[in-house]
Amino acid sequence: MKRDKEPIEVPNHDQPTQVLNVPAYFLYGENWSGSIFGFFHIEELFVRNAPNKWHIALHRHLDFDQLSILLSGHCSFEHDGVSRRVEAPNCVYTPANVVHQFDYSSAAVGFVISVSPDFVVGLPSVEGATNTVLLRLAEERVVALEGGQEVATVRKLLELISEKATSRSPYRRDALRYLFGNLLLELGGTLMSPSQNKMPQASTFELDLFKRYRELIGLTLNAIGFADDQRTNPLTVELFAQRLSATPYTLNLACQHISGIPARDVLQAAVLEQATRLLLYTTKPVKEISFLLGYSHASHFARFFKQRRGTTPEAFRKACTDGSLGEAAINSNVHGSIANYEKDA
Repeated sequence: MKRDKEPIEVPNHDQPTQVLNVPAYFLYGENWSGSIFGFFHIEELFVRNAPNKWHIALHRHLDFDQLSILLSGHCSFEHDGVSRRVEAPNCVYTPANVVHQFDYSSAAVGFVISVSPDFVVGLPSVEGATNTVLLRLAEERVVALEGGQEVATVRKLLELISEKATSRSPYRRDALRYLFGNLLLELGGTLMSPSQNKMPQASTFELDLFKRYRELIGLTLNAIGFADDQRTNPLTVELFAQRLSATPYTLNLACQHISGIPARDVLQAAVLEQATRLLLYTTKPVKEISFLLGYSHASHFARFFKQRRGTTPEAFRKACTDGSLGEAAINSNVHGSIANYEKDA
């Protein structure tokens, strides 16, 4: 996938949009003006892709996640330096703050849903299903829709959501919440199918604990090197468990049941993502990045990074800038293969 090599001028003067060499948009091409809540938006792929020759350049969204649902065609996308190519029908989930870009095949058909995390809060559910699906989507990033009936159901739901989004019904927002919840359940049916799900059923307590663990990791890591240049204390599962009023054993069990990997690997995957952002979207020296991420010595950080990316931080940054790093190297030990991480020496 061809990457945008030149820094993009940030259009807004608020500090959060200036910390990366990529713009922070509201919707693509629209200036971000402040935090939003209860946000939901849906549009067909062609609305922003056709005028941009089916290329959506590097950018990020600070306050909401996106579901890019492709019904026909194919696309290549990048999440924080990780590239993948997918064929329809599928759904690509892009969490808030992830730097991303998309290249779609000409005349691809589908929808993009932008939604803030609080939009589905409060939906009645015996099993906490919508939260489960959102957590699994954040882990997997891509859901391949299986079978003609599932694709037909998802298409009908998307059409209903799109129709309801432009209606003047006094209960429009409630209808959108329930329809979107239904869409999540359809995607969850695929995620939880025997062919894709090998993990035990998680309890509501475990779902809540895992969700808070991920959020706390995000709050701790996302500002490092961007809005905050203070040295980070060593990041350990024990530290996060204490802040969550849980034991490391309970936290580890929740992570195993939700994501299939231990709490330590969830944390290390997040550290790797933040390190990748700092290497790709800032000019900070590797030694400074290792310091900010809490490593006592740059060599320890270099070993951690090379074990998971297959190359040194310096070589990774140079290769990505030059466009010479192969996709296999970029994708090594990332989404979908976190459980294969080696332990630090």
